[in-house]
Amino acid sequence: MKKLRIIHLIALIALCSAFTAVLVKAATLSDADKQFLARYGNVHGALAADDLAGAKTAAGDLGDEGAQLAKSSSLKEARAAFEKLSDKAKQLAAGESGYYVAHCPMLNKDWVQRSEKIANPYGGKEMVTCGEIKK
Repeated sequence: MKKLRIIHLIALIALCSAFTAVLVKAATLSDADKQFLARYGNVHGALAADDLAGAKTAAGDLGDEGAQLAKSSSLKEARAAFEKLSDKAKQLAAGESGYYVAHCPMLNKDWVQRSEKIANPYGGKEMVTCGEIKK
């Protein structure tokens, strides 16, 4: 009987720890993180539309993190720089509601978006619907 109580107590502690971790994660996005994700979303939208000028302008709003993309002279360069921004976006959006990590199997690239409707920033207009939501 005593062993059973200890097992129940351990299970209860584990459950409380897991619940606390979920609550902490839900509150982890700072205003700066939310701002980054919003600005990243602007870059994403511009690249999905093959809008280099718009992507460069939006990347300028990201400060130092967007500097390489803001200096891009082609969509190819901009998309390479966007991949680095996507790494940070994926980390920030992990487990957050309202953010979706998408994957393009043809190009083997990931990105974060706010909609479940695919808008591929790596393929642009030519491949805008290529991809799938990972999580």
